[in-house]
Amino acid sequence: MRRMRASILISICVIYLLSVKLPVYSQTAPITTITYTASDELFANPERGFYHQDTPMWLGDERDPLTTDILTEGRREGITMRRWYFLMDEYRETALDTEILAYIESQFTAARAAGVKIIPRFAYNFPEGGEYPYQEPDAALEQVLAHIDQLTPILQQNSDVIAFMEIGFVGAWGEWHSSTHHLIDEETGINAQSTAIINRLLTALPPDRMIAMRYPPYKQQLYGTEPLTEATAFSGSPQSRMGAHNDCFLASDTDWGTYSEDAAERETQRRYLNADNRYLPQGGETCNAAEDAQPYIGCENVLHDLDLLRFSTLNLDYHTGVLDGWREQGCFDEIAQRLGYRLRLIEAQIPTSAQAGGDFSVNITLINEGFASPYNPRNLELILRATADGQVYTLPLKQPVDPRFWLPDAGAFTVTLATVLPAALPDGEYEVLLSLPDPRPSLASRPEYAIRLANARVWEAETGFNRLLAMVDVTGQSR
Repeated sequence: MRRMRASILISICVIYLLSVKLPVYSQTAPITTITYTASDELFANPERGFYHQDTPMWLGDERDPLTTDILTEGRREGITMRRWYFLMDEYRETALDTEILAYIESQFTAARAAGVKIIPRFAYNFPEGGEYPYQEPDAALEQVLAHIDQLTPILQQNSDVIAFMEIGFVGAWGEWHSSTHHLIDEETGINAQSTAIINRLLTALPPDRMIAMRYPPYKQQLYGTEPLTEATAFSGSPQSRMGAHNDCFLASDTDWGTYSEDAAERETQRRYLNADNRYLPQGGETCNAAEDAQPYIGCENVLHDLDLLRFSTLNLDYHTGVLDGWREQGCFDEIAQRLGYRLRLIEAQIPTSAQAGGDFSVNITLINEGFASPYNPRNLELILRATADGQVYTLPLKQPVDPRFWLPDAGAFTVTLATVLPAALPDGEYEVLLSLPDPRPSLASRPEYAIRLANARVWEAETGFNRLLAMVDVTGQSR
C-alpha cells in the first residue's frame, strides 16, 4: 500500500512539473565600451564648409565653363561646395536657348563627376561699380517665371548635387534689392511679384531641397514671425524650405542692410535666425573690411555670430581682407572646422557576440561641435563587414534615425541603433561600422558624399564608412 501511494505521489509530481512552464534563462552577450579619440584635423565633409564662388556664365558672350578637373582640384583642397552665379544678362527679354540650357546642364554633370555640391543663383546683372540703389536692369516678372519653368527640368534632374539654392533673379546680383522691374518693393518688401517668384522656385525644386533668402524680414512677411520648431521642421512647407544667406556678413552694425537700423529690432531678427536656422542652411560671404566693419570682423565677434546664426557655409574667395584677418588673428582654422556640422563620437556600447536572426543593438554617444546641423536628408546605416571575406551587410534599423536633428545645442547625446541580424548571416567575426551616406541613389555609394566623423582612426576614405573599432562574433540560430 505504501509503495502504491509513493508511486501515485511521484506520478502527480511528474505531471505537475510537466504542466508548469518553467522560465528559460538566456545568457546576455557581454558589452564592450569603446572610447574614441577626437581629431582636430581639417577635412572635407559634404554640404558644409567654405565654398569657392564661380561664374560659369559671365557677362556678355564670354563663357567660363568649369571642368571636372578644376572642380576635382578644389575637392582635393577640402572644398566640397561651389556657389555658382549664372549671369543671364543676354536673356532679359528672351527665352533661354537650347545651347545655353545644355551648357548649364553640363556644369552640373561636371560637379557630380568631381564629387561636389552646388549653391546655384541665377541673376540678370552683376554690378562691378556704382552705389545703391543699383540701376542695372533685371527682367520682367513674366520673363523670370518663364526662365524658371525652362530651368525646372535641369534643377529637378540635378537636385542631387544642389546643396540649396539662393533665390536670385531679382535686382542687383540677384540679392533682392535694386530691382528695376519692381520685383521687390524697396519700401514695403514682399509684393505679389516677389511672392510669385518664390512660389515658382519652390515648385521648380524637389520638396527636399531648400532655397535661401538674404533678408529675414522678407521671410517673416511671407510666413510669420514664429521660427520653425522641431514639429514643423523638414515638413515640406514653404516656411520649412526657406533658409538664409547673408552677402555682407559683419560688414557693419546692420550687415549693410541685412538687418534693421533699429538696434532692438535688429536683435530680434538675429534671435529669429538663431531659432529658425536650427533646421535650415545659413550661407553667405563677407564684403567689407573698412572702418565700419572693424568692430565686427575680429575673431571673438565672428565666432560668436557664426555660432549664434548657425552658419553652414561661407565664401572663401571674398572678402579677402576679412579672411586674411581671421588667419592673422588665429581663428581661421576653427571657423573652417566648425562651419556646418562637425560630428564626433565619444563612446559606443557594442555587444561582443550575437546570434543570426536575433536582435542586435548598438548605442553611440556623439557631440556636434559645429555651428549648425545637417539640413538635407541623410541616411544613417549600421554595417557589419566579415573579416573572412570582406562581405558587407547593411542592417535595416528598427527605428530610422534623422541626423538633421543632431543640433550643436544638445551637448553629448546617445543614439540607439537597434536591428535584427539576417537569419542567414554566416558564422564568423564581423567588424562594426557606421555610415552616413547621401540618400540619393546616384550618390549613395560615393564616399565623397558620405559624412566623416571627427575622430582618429575611424574614417575609411575608400568606402565612406566610419569604423566603430569593435568586433562581434556571430553564430547561427541553433547554436
